[in-house]
Amino acid sequence: MNSILLADDERLLRRNLQRLLESEGYAVRAVRNGEEAVNAFRESRSDLVLLDVMMPVKNGFAACREIRELDRLVPVLFLTALDTEADQVRGFGLGADAYLPKTAGNAVMLAAVRRALARTEAIDSLSRTRTRISIGPVEIDFERNTLSEDAREVRMTATETMLIRLFISEPGHCFEYDEIYARLRGEGYAGGTHALNAHMYNLKRKLGRAGELLVNERGIGYRLVR
Repeated sequence: MNSILLADDERLLRRNLQRLLESEGYAVRAVRNGEEAVNAFRESRSDLVLLDVMMPVKNGFAACREIRELDRLVPVLFLTALDTEADQVRGFGLGADAYLPKTAGNAVMLAAVRRALARTEAIDSLSRTRTRISIGPVEIDFERNTLSEDAREVRMTATETMLIRLFISEPGHCFEYDEIYARLRGEGYAGGTHALNAHMYNLKRKLGRAGELLVNERGIGYRLVR
């Protein structure tokens, strides 16, 4: 049984989400703010974290940052009304895997949770087949989910790991947007280019000089130049 940590300061929404998730067989711990979320995760790791952004005491962005220090792979989904591209870039940069609008229906919510959990399981499987590879001057360690160059080392999110594995699987091939979405989250993925571009922006930034090898074919998709 997968466990989910849910943090939201709105009592009614928190209760309804907990009931929805529990009805699907998930074990849910529900807390009221970001500080309680971090403490709960520190006490017992969950398989997925669902965070409201605007919470008292400690907001979702701060909670995500601290949870990522404890676990670099656990899926973190933001439940929020903040949906501008700048907000998404900030959230993805802190290690979030997806944004869910508070107006999302139950089916959308459950689909996002299933996809995030499935994606993490896929990463675990892929990590067992090939653990290290180099792109330009950067060494990628899939066992630790890190990028390193000289003395610099940064961690990748689950989505960034899936992206880089996709591109190195066929160097030089231009993966179209729809193909990337399908590989990441299944054929039912309904995301758009804003979210993908935010993930790619953060991945290229973490790659440093090697980020120039990830090329955007405008209007088509992305490819890795080798």
